[in-house]
Amino acid sequence: MKLNLGLYEAMLCRNTRLCSPPSSQVSEVEIPSVGKILVRLDADGYNEEVMLSPAMQGVILAIAKAHQTFDRDGSEAGLVKAFREEYSRLYSLSRETPTPQNDPRRQHVLVYLLQNDAPKQVVERTLLEQFADRNLSYDERSISIMKVAREKLKGIGPDEVDMEEYKKWHEDYSLFRKVSIYLLTGLELYQKNQYCEALTYLVYAYETNTVLQAKGASRGADSSLIALYRRKCLLRLNDAAAALFESHDGKEVDEGVGVLNELVIPCMHLMMNNHVSRDDLDAIEVMRNRWCAYLGKDVGENLQLKLGEFLPRLLDCSPEGVVLKEPPRIRPNSPYDLCSRFAAVMESIHRASAVAVK
Repeated sequence: MKLNLGLYEAMLCRNTRLCSPPSSQVSEVEIPSVGKILVRLDADGYNEEVMLSPAMQGVILAIAKAHQTFDRDGSEAGLVKAFREEYSRLYSLSRETPTPQNDPRRQHVLVYLLQNDAPKQVVERTLLEQFADRNLSYDERSISIMKVAREKLKGIGPDEVDMEEYKKWHEDYSLFRKVSIYLLTGLELYQKNQYCEALTYLVYAYETNTVLQAKGASRGADSSLIALYRRKCLLRLNDAAAALFESHDGKEVDEGVGVLNELVIPCMHLMMNNHVSRDDLDAIEVMRNRWCAYLGKDVGENLQLKLGEFLPRLLDCSPEGVVLKEPPRIRPNSPYDLCSRFAAVMESIHRASAVAVK
């Protein structure tokens, strides 16, 4: 539902204490899922990117829904009403089953906390902080509610919220977002046939996700999706390395062996842990067989020597001491961008799969 908050501004102007000063200039801003709002040009701390985030959209909409309570009973009652509205919305989102295309946890930290049964005090403080965000200084009503939220935050004592626990939950969410960004980047690179780059992101997504899922199934992203595309990348790279190896061209042979040593073999070693899946084992067996088949062929002395150098490492997939180069750092995506890009890449993958089946 979209609301034209400009209408509410007109209603609120009946009470002069809520109107912007005559000298204040305003501009109309379109907020997705909310509608148009009037923003004071002198708004302190207003950041358009933050305002467009799903979290801030929810807060703005909740404040809009609380306008009657705000008018009648004041800013504190308005905050309570808006708080309940937003909590109810986020709780409903947290009950939805995440899919690769649409995972509500990417939209909002509160959805992540609620899905994982975080302590009530952690959840409530996190939501209160949303209402205390300085970006809510876009009009008089939001400023009033923001000030009340800030006062309430100041009044929360250490005996009410364990801040160490609070920080750990938020660190876990940051890690979840990191996994999501790594996975998204890996999938996008895979779609562009950039398998070397994609594999590194997917491997790091999987390893980081494993740390999260050790704390609970809903703490991390969909491990089966990450594993699937890690496997697909690995098989494609193994085929590419074998093709280069078979070329007998010195530079291409070295390039193929380099791909094996730097990416394929380290990744295979990481996969061979106590929780290795049947699909991963089958993929590893396919790759090993591809290289073992050269032992019975006349590939020349030079290739036989190179084969003898890397084949023992290929067959002995102990995960100990494996180091894979960390992928390039990525600027954190806004939740809105993250969600839209995930939807786009999953749709692209789905279309490509459908074409392949036909």
